[in-house]
Amino acid sequence: MSTNFAIENFRKQFTILDKPLKNGRKLVFFDNLATTQKPQCVIDKIVDFYSNYNANVHRGLYEFSEKATAEYEQTRSKLAGYLGTGNAAEIVFVRGATEAINLVAHSYGKKFLKKGDEILIGAAEHHSNYLPWQALEQEIGVVRKIIPLDSNCDIDMRQYGSMFSRRTKFVAIQHISSVLGSVNDIKTLSKIAHEHGAKILIDGACSLALGKLNLKEVDCDFFACSGHKCFGPTGSGFLFGKYHLLEEMSPYNTGGNAVNSVQFGETEFKLPPDKFEAGTPDIAAVIGFGAAIDFLETIDWKVAGAHLFDLTQRLDAKLKEISGIKIYGNPRRREGIFSFNLNGIHCHDVAAYLGSKGIAVRAGTHCVQPLMQFLGIPGTVRISMAIYSTPEEIDMAAGTMAECQTIFR
Repeated sequence: MSTNFAIENFRKQFTILDKPLKNGRKLVFFDNLATTQKPQCVIDKIVDFYSNYNANVHRGLYEFSEKATAEYEQTRSKLAGYLGTGNAAEIVFVRGATEAINLVAHSYGKKFLKKGDEILIGAAEHHSNYLPWQALEQEIGVVRKIIPLDSNCDIDMRQYGSMFSRRTKFVAIQHISSVLGSVNDIKTLSKIAHEHGAKILIDGACSLALGKLNLKEVDCDFFACSGHKCFGPTGSGFLFGKYHLLEEMSPYNTGGNAVNSVQFGETEFKLPPDKFEAGTPDIAAVIGFGAAIDFLETIDWKVAGAHLFDLTQRLDAKLKEISGIKIYGNPRRREGIFSFNLNGIHCHDVAAYLGSKGIAVRAGTHCVQPLMQFLGIPGTVRISMAIYSTPEEIDMAAGTMAECQTIFR
């Protein structure tokens, strides 16, 4: 383990990790791809908003509303700075990556794609980055083409490059697989897409909790992210879109705050990002997300990344010591995520047994059923770590899985 990462001090910011469970055990939280735990600074910020300046944004000419609006918009600026985009107007607040991807499929796809146009989609995508494009295929007749995986379950980059044709207009692909833990080279994926005149959306739902990104360097056209998977509140998230694309797109939802003027005959919409944020947003979640960005800014990602790498290597070694285990994928780069099955034991039984010992993991298809069909399995057990995970927790989980083998046989 990296000796430079002060794990105990870091964990103190997450008081839930020390909360005793009903069985008296302490929580071992290995379900971080479903949602991360929240540092106290995020919780305090939400409480502060509701306790001291709860008001709607962009509307009121009084102190509470002005403060709420300022905090809300500061989150947008913080995100633009953290992501290296340099333009806060390229950040659209949404409820999470799912809504962000649907926004692009609806507002960009329906306006700029036509029957016969091709969309390339990764073979291991979450349903959130699969179903909107399937719906677009059914509605307007675009053609989805699936980017295959190689024998290690990485994106087959050679085949990816050969799949483009004059009709290929869009690519939708994840940054990190929520099942395999594989990290896609999104900078190269974007470069190849642009060389062929296609636009690209990156599903970065769980990216920011596992490292820092500079979207200007990645040069993707769209990037979708969920706040609750990177230490922020549920109901928070954002879509990054290059401004000229957002400017040309039609609103996804329409209503108050998205317009300059409404008349019986016509409506004039605001410029981005306002035209995509109709109605009252989840103000507390956005303000809380701002506190999460402040928290992310405090992390030395070189040190934290080394810590995560050490944890990944340790878990990989521990899992391989367990008799009868099948680990899915052997990617070039894995980021703290493992999916596996124990021979002869249903994944739900494994998860339930671990849960009885205070170890929280996920079991099932993980909203990636096409990948499960490709692998020929009904589901897996999934461990997903975060930077507050420890070597001791890994050892405890591995030991409990070995017990599981004995009990269920």
